[in-house]
Amino acid sequence: MTDLIIFNAIVCIDACFTQKHNKRSHKDPPRQHPRTVFLPESDVKRWEEIVASLRPPKTVPKTAAGGEAREDGYELSLKVPNSVLDACEASFTAADGSREKASTQFFDSTALMAMLCRHDRVLWLVNMTSPGERQHYALALIDQLFKNLPSGFTVGLLYDISCSIHRSCVKWGFLDAYLSRLTFAISVFHAYGHGWACQCVYHPRKCDGFGLSDGEGCERFWHSISKLIAYLRICGHHTRLYTLDSQVQYADRLSLLGIGNWLARKWRNTQTRHLEADTQVISSAKQDRYLCEQWKSQISSQTRPLPRQTKNAGRSAVEEAICLRKVRDTLRDRVSALEDVLSDINSEDYQVAEVEGKLPDLREQLLGVVGQQQYQHLATSPFMALRMNAHALKVRLRNRLTSRKFERDRIERSFRWQQYNDRKVRTQTEDAVKRRDPGIQALARQYNILCHKMEELVRLKRAPRNAIAPQPIPLKELFDLDVDDVIWQDVGLDASGDIENPPAWLTDEDVKSGIKGILLRDRCDEELRRLKHECIALYHWLSEEWQVVNACIEAATNLDLVYQLQERRRCLIKLGVTWRNALQGIPQLYNVSDWGLSASELSEAEQDLDEEKLEAVEETEEYIEMEDEFSDFDEDDLDIGLVERIDALEDGELSYGEEDLDDVDNLL
Repeated sequence: MTDLIIFNAIVCIDACFTQKHNKRSHKDPPRQHPRTVFLPESDVKRWEEIVASLRPPKTVPKTAAGGEAREDGYELSLKVPNSVLDACEASFTAADGSREKASTQFFDSTALMAMLCRHDRVLWLVNMTSPGERQHYALALIDQLFKNLPSGFTVGLLYDISCSIHRSCVKWGFLDAYLSRLTFAISVFHAYGHGWACQCVYHPRKCDGFGLSDGEGCERFWHSISKLIAYLRICGHHTRLYTLDSQVQYADRLSLLGIGNWLARKWRNTQTRHLEADTQVISSAKQDRYLCEQWKSQISSQTRPLPRQTKNAGRSAVEEAICLRKVRDTLRDRVSALEDVLSDINSEDYQVAEVEGKLPDLREQLLGVVGQQQYQHLATSPFMALRMNAHALKVRLRNRLTSRKFERDRIERSFRWQQYNDRKVRTQTEDAVKRRDPGIQALARQYNILCHKMEELVRLKRAPRNAIAPQPIPLKELFDLDVDDVIWQDVGLDASGDIENPPAWLTDEDVKSGIKGILLRDRCDEELRRLKHECIALYHWLSEEWQVVNACIEAATNLDLVYQLQERRRCLIKLGVTWRNALQGIPQLYNVSDWGLSASELSEAEQDLDEEKLEAVEETEEYIEMEDEFSDFDEDDLDIGLVERIDALEDGELSYGEEDLDDVDNLL
């Protein structure tokens, strides 16, 4: 078990491109919410200028002279090679290319970007005005966060493209003052867009300190305000911002009341997963320290930079083969000539002695050259052909699955938000995904067939020495794209495993299972420790608020102010009762059963809550009865002519008399 790392705060960032605003010739009168969560436009503009001044425009990398491509490596202190980071950036760029539809020609606000804490409470929002997702918006949010935190606070940041923004910060010096206290990770449900090497370093389940935080709080917030999309698209600019601020304040009040249930639910889930992880580690029969060492070895091996590649690699290989053949023929002639001297009975003693001294070295050189040629001849062996085909199939399959996941993500968002304007797009996308699923499954079956053939060649010893057959992909897990699925592993598809003593993390299934278990157990331990601290923070906050409100009530002389303070006091009592009841199953570091409130006040508040629940149940039953009555209504009994007249009356097209009103009353 590793030493637990607990960040002082965990936040997530994401953008929503459905929250646009139509461009108008003029803006409505200024109107700002007293508790606005929007960053000032001046701060966003300042960061846009900083990024433009420090980072030059992107250019296509040029190949070096002689066909040499740019050498792969690490960017300063980063742990992921540039080739992997480039692939991640290209993956999300291709998937989000359609977002350019938010043209500034038709929209003055193209999207929203939000920063939320891990409890899904909005910290700040940014009103985006560019057609795409630019880094200066995220940098402005991060800068605003650290300005409002103590100097020693550490922060864990979850973002869809954290690897990209981390590289920019390291390379161009963004947020230099905060980088030592900031740890980047990718959000769980968008990890499929990143390569395995990137996930090893940036996935929150593999990265210390993030517990079981998933980084998808922004998605849940976008869903909660989706009902406002149509209205916010056409209302005034300042009215739009004010409405969003009001919605955020309303969501915060609901979140504060339900934070106890949220913590209790997280606690139960973490306990369950901790038990599963313990079982996994125990079943591996390996020591914790050994598993941690194997995981470090795996990261070091699978995040190595790619070897230098050239355009003339094929030509160089041919020239090398021709050169080896010439050397082989020359050595064979020399060895044959020396052996003739040894076999000749007329040879002088000094000649025999000289030959005996040279012959062993020449034979060793000849064996080395022949061995290299035999290694090159493996390229024509059946196993190597199967390996190359399987690797190409798996890369293609992985790309197809990633593209499908991006499409499915769009479908799920559209389904949840029930947007009328996207129904046609959703239907077309669903049809396209359904058409592609059989093709993806066919690729997986072909890959599994190749894996079984390679396994058979290894068993028959017709494969290179120390070669490992790749693991087939379970078809049931094909579309999950979980971080530990086989689809991400290229073990057996390259020469990295063709070594004399392959590491245990590569060949031992118990070690593989144990590594997964110990990583999950560490995350669960971090989560449990954080949940306990959050429970205590709730207690301290409520106790302090309670003392302050009571002191203000005693000192206040204005009746209006006293009334507001008493309302605040009743709200705190309700919070205390709700939190205490919800958190009874979580062990506390010390006794906080009273939550700073008296027994009589708690009892009275519990009675009020019971009455509210009873009223809610009665309202629900009445609503169900109304639905039952409406379900018995037969549309065939409608007078169609009367309905048309009612519609016309609503539009002001007809005048009506008493007879018409009587007909309407009878209908109702």
